[in-house]
Order: sequence, then C-alpha cells, then structure tokens
Amino acid sequence: MRFLDAIERAQMQPVTFKSMQETEKTQDHSKIIISFDDCGKHLLNFAVPELIRRNFSAVFYIPTANIGGFNTWNVEQGRSKVPLMDESEIIQLQRLGMEVGGHSHDHVRLGSLNDKEVLQQLQSCQSTLTRILGQPATYFAYPYGSIPSNAKALLETNGFHDTCAIFSPRQERHMQRRFIVHDGDSPLTMRAKLTGLYRWYRSLTDPRKPESSWQ
Repeated sequence: MRFLDAIERAQMQPVTFKSMQETEKTQDHSKIIISFDDCGKHLLNFAVPELIRRNFSAVFYIPTANIGGFNTWNVEQGRSKVPLMDESEIIQLQRLGMEVGGHSHDHVRLGSLNDKEVLQQLQSCQSTLTRILGQPATYFAYPYGSIPSNAKALLETNGFHDTCAIFSPRQERHMQRRFIVHDGDSPLTMRAKLTGLYRWYRSLTDPRKPESSWQ
C-alpha cells in the first residue's frame, strides 16, 4: 500500500473521527483520517489487514441499500461489478477498531434531491446502520461529493455530525474536504497531498469549482 507508506514517511498518525473529538479541540495536521467508500468486500482481504498490521485506523462509508449486494450505481454505467460487505462484515470492521459511516441509502446525488428526499435517504441510512452497529453512526460521506442544500440541519437531525465531500466550497464540519488517492498517483504526488501546501491549494480551488463539480 504505497499511500500508507507515504503516511508513515510523513510521520503522520491515522486516527478516527471519534478519537479526534475526544483528544483534540483544534486541528492537528500531523493526524489524518483514512477513509474508504462503498465497503467493497475486497478491502477485507488487503486494506484492512494492512491497516491492522500498521496499527492504523480508518473510516468505511457504505450505502445501506446495497449492504450484502453490489455497486449497482456503477454497473448501471457499464463499470465492473464489485461485491459489497454484508452486515456481519460491517460488524467485524467495528470490532477491529474501524469506524463505519453512512454514504446515503441508495448512493444518489443528494444535491439533486429536495429536502424531503434527502431526509428519506438519511433516515433510511441511519436506521439501518444503528440496527447493525448497535449505536447511531455519526459519520457521513456525500456520494459523488454532492452536497444538498440545508445539509447541516438535515444531517444533524439524523445524527450525522462529521461529514465530508470530494469538493467543498468551505471547510466546515458538515462538509469537510477530502482528497482522493488513485492509481495515477505517484509517490511524489501522494507526498504532496499530505502537505499544508496542498490544503492551501484546495482552499483556493474548491470554492471556484463549478457547482456541478460538487453537487
């Protein structure tokens, strides 16, 4: 896992949202939250064991309608079918010290829905995760980075407090900025994404992106 190697070389500490809430009142840029979307089963075979070996933690976001199923939203676009974790595997993640968060119910663009539709997505997502985990999930990632209007109120009404998006016009608790590590990244670009300079770059470029980039 080249990115995990880059994190270690940068002497950064992967943490969970919960540990950040419990130990830090201000931002600490030596800490990083690693996250995975959709909860593909394959992550149990290589990502999770590698995280545990390094004593790292991470957050796993899942669209609850697809638990134990597959990535229907990608297959509909002609992409490869990927089996997703079932309920027992999600519980296993929790027992291993990982965090599990919501990713809507149907993996839809929340920014294209009205408040009632967004509320239904969040309610279904939260009720499913609460039943599986035995407690409410408080972490959420917007599918496609699509942020709905009135996001903060709708999310908090359903118990989600720490949320993130691929692009965010502002760095706030209900729309924290994420960055993606992909196959095209080199060791150099991975290291660059861990720097304060990259955070500064994103603070300038994210607000200038067209609305279609994040909604």
